[in-house]
Amino acid sequence: MLKKALYSFIAFIAFILMLMAAQAILKPEGADRVEVLRNGWYVRYNQTEYDNVKLSDLRRLIGNGTFRGDRVILTKPDVDFTGLSDPALMIEPNFSAYIVSIDELEIEHKFLDNFEKNEFVGSERNFVILPKKLGKHEITIELFVGEDGAYNFYDAPIFGEYTDLFRFGIYNNMFIFTISAFLIIFGFMFFLIALGFESNFPEIRMQMFSALLFIDLGVWFLTQFKLLDLFMEIGNRQTEAEYISLYLIVPLMYMVLGSMRNYLKKKSFLVFATIGTLLSFLPIILHYTGQMHINQLLWLYQLNALTLIIFMFVMLFGDAKNRSIPPSQRVQLVGQAILGATFIINVFFYYLEVAGIMEQIMLSKKIVPLGALCMVFATLVNYYIYISASIARKKEYQSLTHYAYADGLTDIPNRARLDKYIADIIKKNIDFCIISIDLNGLKTINDIQGHLMGDKYIREFAGVLEECVANRGFIARCGGDEFIAVLSGNNLEQAEIVIEEIKAALDKLNREDPELNRSAAFGYAYRHETDGNNWNDIYFLADERMYKNKAFIKGK
Repeated sequence: MLKKALYSFIAFIAFILMLMAAQAILKPEGADRVEVLRNGWYVRYNQTEYDNVKLSDLRRLIGNGTFRGDRVILTKPDVDFTGLSDPALMIEPNFSAYIVSIDELEIEHKFLDNFEKNEFVGSERNFVILPKKLGKHEITIELFVGEDGAYNFYDAPIFGEYTDLFRFGIYNNMFIFTISAFLIIFGFMFFLIALGFESNFPEIRMQMFSALLFIDLGVWFLTQFKLLDLFMEIGNRQTEAEYISLYLIVPLMYMVLGSMRNYLKKKSFLVFATIGTLLSFLPIILHYTGQMHINQLLWLYQLNALTLIIFMFVMLFGDAKNRSIPPSQRVQLVGQAILGATFIINVFFYYLEVAGIMEQIMLSKKIVPLGALCMVFATLVNYYIYISASIARKKEYQSLTHYAYADGLTDIPNRARLDKYIADIIKKNIDFCIISIDLNGLKTINDIQGHLMGDKYIREFAGVLEECVANRGFIARCGGDEFIAVLSGNNLEQAEIVIEEIKAALDKLNREDPELNRSAAFGYAYRHETDGNNWNDIYFLADERMYKNKAFIKGK
């Protein structure tokens, strides 16, 4: 198991390195032609003006983040339009309405009505198509801030050909896009696989909830990095999708944890999970009922998530220390704990940005997707360990069951299995036929030719019985030279046919191997010939007729 886990870990590291190499090597044509407009901005923040500003320094110059109602005007002179057939500007106005102008001529405005009505304006990536021009021109972006804290740091607009901007947006986030696509596809396929096994392995629900969590994480990453609207039209709902998928992480994590050791049946856990789930859905409900915007309770969600993460670590170091968690679940819990730790790191850098200390570094943004991949790796190891152990247990159980109900010499059902089969069929209140069979001459063979030959005789007859009856009814060895066949349903009236086929098969064996003289006596009886409530009455009737047949054979 450790060797396979090591191979899986090596594969995980190779996957990460492959993603990094792909982003470094597979650079799309036109990515170098775009211009990131970081420097040389003239900025007016409310009534204060700043000249020749680098956008990453603007927060330090202003001294605080933005507030709702703030007006930020960014002007960039001398932007060269020469050689561009389809110029465009890619901007990310955070929770703000905007107006884009060229040489003081308005080109596009968006969300102004939403801003005036205090309606929610998301944080979307917007492509502004600019007029085709020659030479250098002045670009102005006027922002009407719709939320407190919308701008703690400012993202630089990107200028170039529209198609180049589109490719640049994908290439710049290829690592995130690949991980997100992998999580969604893997989660969907893994959910279907787990769903298929659920009836045989009820405990696999943990993997099912993990699969749903992966799908949700994939959607969150796509929306957080403004990638979803590059591939599908979602009607300016990307930010809402981002926060909804973020808020759903906590309930799904509780469901994964709750599936361990049946925590969902514990009141203390249910209290935590219920409160955590309600707190996760609260911002969504308030947003769509118009009470407040979905992002304004992010701090409450972060406290909720921190509580969950602490709970996970308590489980990991508490239950795992007591060895009350199986190895497979322990691996899963470690994966979740790593994901939780990456959330803490991400939130730490987020609040450094809110405080104006530093802009979030790229590692803090990408560390959560890496944590999600760690959880995928842990889930696969958990799945492998769990399924392997479950299959081994099932095989062991089947083996023990088989030995309990199988005849040791012939491997066909024994008397205990026959009793169970008859009890089940009597409950169905249907007619059936019992054929009582007794081998002829077994004692003589044992006495003269030895018990090995007698055992051969019994095994060969069991083989004949399986060949002639098994597809049409039930067979069993009751002990010694006694066998029973049970017919029902469409085969109820085939007793005479079955008996003749057995006799023919024995005659064939006698011709092929005359060392033994194989024959049997038969007698059969139907349930309707007795009161049908006691199967022994049917068996005694069939046995009585079998002995009459045996006496007839001896009298020949």
